[in-house]
Amino acid sequence: MKYYFKNKDREIHKKEEWEKAFCDADSRNHWKEGRSAECLAEDFIGSNPQGEKTINDMLYRFIHSNNISLNKAEIEHESKFDSYKSPRMQDLAIWGKIDEQNFFIGIEAKVDEPFGSKTIAEQRNSLNHTDADKRLDELVKNYLNGNEVKYGTLRYQLLCYLAGSFCEENADIIFMPVIVYKSRSEKYNLYDTKKGEINEKAYKQFMDSLGFEPMEQIIGGQIAYAYHKKVSALGKEKDVYSCYIIK
Repeated sequence: MKYYFKNKDREIHKKEEWEKAFCDADSRNHWKEGRSAECLAEDFIGSNPQGEKTINDMLYRFIHSNNISLNKAEIEHESKFDSYKSPRMQDLAIWGKIDEQNFFIGIEAKVDEPFGSKTIAEQRNSLNHTDADKRLDELVKNYLNGNEVKYGTLRYQLLCYLAGSFCEENADIIFMPVIVYKSRSEKYNLYDTKKGEINEKAYKQFMDSLGFEPMEQIIGGQIAYAYHKKVSALGKEKDVYSCYIIK
């Protein structure tokens, strides 16, 4: 599988190139050994890459097909889900095919970083300009049955994660794996167990509250939670699969 950075014409061949591309684009410089950006790069094109194997295993468990192909990947991919600024940023996006169906994978890489700083209710209370209000209005209408009060305690970042992934064009099936790099971050004494537990709870609360069905038969090994739902939004219906992987 070939890796690209954002503009799709900058191919990444090794971890050092991934780091340079990431740091050039990230003014806050979130690159640090044992944190999510570095762990993701190490997992997919580092000294002993296992990321593609993990993704292939996930796909097979969900779909049970041997005809799976990973075609290309893009680091820091922008999933645009509406007409406003600031699209959903996928830590790593992968496109491919299962049998005759096209799929999109939007990977959210974590160590113990939270799913954003705000719940949906807190996001609403913090808004002070029209476009942000309109964006939240549309997200609530399209993905939360118009009921902002019922879902107010859910994480706003996870809602954007769902919307951005769902809106990827030419994708029949959507996968949303959260990959938590616990063991690598522990080597650098960077993993906070309490924060990790809060993240697990936030993820599970989001999936359960939106009516995603748990897929208990998928859970095992590195997969702690697995879910599926036929999501209907914007006049489309797509199978959406998600899982919480702890490595």
